[in-house]
Amino acid sequence: MRTRDHGQGGHHDVGTARQIDQLGRVVVPAELRKMLGLRTGDLLDFRLIDGYIAVSKVEPECALCGNRERLVDHADKKICRDCVAEIRATDLVEVSA
Repeated sequence: MRTRDHGQGGHHDVGTARQIDQLGRVVVPAELRKMLGLRTGDLLDFRLIDGYIAVSKVEPECALCGNRERLVDHADKKICRDCVAEIRATDLVEVSA
């Protein structure tokens, strides 16, 4: 793992080289996973920016409203408890109507 300091702002690069396997996979080094708080199953976003691949963790959010708190899994989607409550209330109103 290499670290490069960029001066007064406290910004520094941490990096290492990894090979791409036959299936196009790359292992994210344990030290970088730890620094970024990455865990098994986390979703990553890959972007090409000025000739570099930028990788960032995608924070889960509610599929309906975008809320990032109090999420539950439903049919391979994340839904916040507020939306779940709203759906349940709507279902009850429709059933009694």
